[in-house]
Amino acid sequence: MIRRVKKMKLSDATLDVLKNFSTVNQNILVKEGSKLRTMSTMKNILGEANIGEEFPKEFGIYDLNEFLGVFSLAKDAELVFENDSFLVVKSGKTKIKYFFSDPSILTTPPESFNAPETDIHFPVCGDTLGSILKSAAVMQLPDVVFHATGTNTYMTVTDLKNTTSNEFTKELEGAENQSEFKFHYKVDNLKMIPGDYDVSVSTTALVSNWKNSHKDISYWIALEQPSD
Repeated sequence: MIRRVKKMKLSDATLDVLKNFSTVNQNILVKEGSKLRTMSTMKNILGEANIGEEFPKEFGIYDLNEFLGVFSLAKDAELVFENDSFLVVKSGKTKIKYFFSDPSILTTPPESFNAPETDIHFPVCGDTLGSILKSAAVMQLPDVVFHATGTNTYMTVTDLKNTTSNEFTKELEGAENQSEFKFHYKVDNLKMIPGDYDVSVSTTALVSNWKNSHKDISYWIALEQPSD
């Protein structure tokens, strides 16, 4: 029986998704087709992206950062699938054999996900999200709080365990006239690829959906338990 060799290249957009997903979980199980999915080891972040390429088979990667580093060793590299145990990264005279990981040792998303009904909706622009995450890093603050007054909605980085914590606040554009609410995340859980997002929140299930406004990528991210 003749084995059919399958080849593909990865676009910069797909590499950006893989780099982002590596911050959610170092493992990934790539399924046959054009959808990439990941889930954090704590199972509180689920990421999904539709990409422009189609993977010809399912395979597991234990260390995604390592794989991306290996891929970068070959300029304009091509992935060659000719074996059930490994793929080949090939470019000109460069050839790298990279073995697959056993799926049973990977943290992978469930096959299906029943999305809860959401009751709060608002946009978060990329500039606001970027400045919030930057301020959290500069000020070393662990919590992001969303709160609406009934007329305006705000995003604040703070330390909820410290009553004298420094804070950085941005008002969200396009999120006026919200009913009053307050909920929060850990900064470390906001691992989205940079960009504008439409956010939907289920305050009963304590989970939120972040859909990128310009790219076919979204995340389900758990809220933290109310502190008051």
